[in-house]
Amino acid sequence: MPARSERLYIVPARNGEACRIMPFPPWWDRIAFLKKYESREIDFDNPIDANYTWLLNAAEAMTWNENCKKRFSSNPGGASEFLNDMLKLESLLKDASWVIVESYEWESGL
Repeated sequence: MPARSERLYIVPARNGEACRIMPFPPWWDRIAFLKKYESREIDFDNPIDANYTWLLNAAEAMTWNENCKKRFSSNPGGASEFLNDMLKLESLLKDASWVIVESYEWESGL
């Protein structure tokens, strides 16, 4: 059975700057994200594997990130392990114009 993975493409607001790619943040609630943005899902209709994307503007991504951080941080010890990653993403989102969330299948080789 193929495995799934998600990642973010953070598109900067300024022309000429590099797009940043990072794994789907562990503090983001994946199931809640899929439900909230279900109507925006883009399915590539690939007969071999199932790949999807969602497009968020920077304000939407920052709001989603803040809400997820609050919920995640309310769990004892939840946020401390990911604090540096949270700060890095927050900084990238402040300078972003768009965030593309990609969910893709990959073969585990097992």
